[in-house]
Amino acid sequence: MSRPSPPPPAFLVMGILVAAGEDAEAVLGRIRESFGPIRDATPWEPFVSTRYYDREMGPGIRRAYLWVGDPVDPAALARIKERTNRLEAGWADAAGRRRGNLDPGLLGLANLVLATGKPAAHRIYLGRGIYAEVEYRFERGSFRPLPWTYPDYRAPETIAFFNRVRESYRRWRAGCAPDVEERSP
Repeated sequence: MSRPSPPPPAFLVMGILVAAGEDAEAVLGRIRESFGPIRDATPWEPFVSTRYYDREMGPGIRRAYLWVGDPVDPAALARIKERTNRLEAGWADAAGRRRGNLDPGLLGLANLVLATGKPAAHRIYLGRGIYAEVEYRFERGSFRPLPWTYPDYRAPETIAFFNRVRESYRRWRAGCAPDVEERSP
């Protein structure tokens, strides 16, 4: 018989898309207000891995990845996704089109899990209309993409960023303070 026990806290990470002309610093300010300091981030890059968001957000979308705030209870992922959905709605234009997209996730030693509102065969329902998707598993010294991993999460520099955050998580679990100060894209 298994003996259920609570999982350790995880690091909150986010993929963020910002439409051309949107004040990225204002978006980051809202993220800080809602979730805490940005502990680490990738630089802003053009989002070119898919055109999926172009119809809603227009051309010239920029992408960054963030490690945000303090460690969180993994059971909070659905509530976190609801909060990011409210943030997205708060900076929609007059026609209701999003000017930003936030994909929150949880990073631990074994994997990176993203939250989404879209069901699929490989996603697990968390409740509240939110699903979880394992984006990476850690194996042979690095995060490894899975067959359904989004194209932008497959980029070597993206994997390197999440490996760096995982190393901070590993050190934190070993009792060391996180080794980064607040950093923005």
